[in-house]
Amino acid sequence: MRGTATKASGRVGQKGELFPPKEVREEAGLKPGDQVIYKADHGRIEVVKIPGLREAFSRRKTAKITFEEFESMTGDVLDK
Repeated sequence: MRGTATKASGRVGQKGELFPPKEVREEAGLKPGDQVIYKADHGRIEVVKIPGLREAFSRRKTAKITFEEFESMTGDVLDK
């Protein structure tokens, strides 16, 4: 979720459909037609939105490296 956690009750339809309330969908940024991933673990379900291509490519590109990896890379550049 984006900011503060939103907690609300919903219901499960006769065919197993999940119906989260509007405020939960809005907090999660879910819109009709969005693709999601479901993860079930110990009686809980996590729903994560799969970003569309436009949204995925518009995000800022970042790389996660350790401090040691960074030091090694900068050392290689300074040695040249």
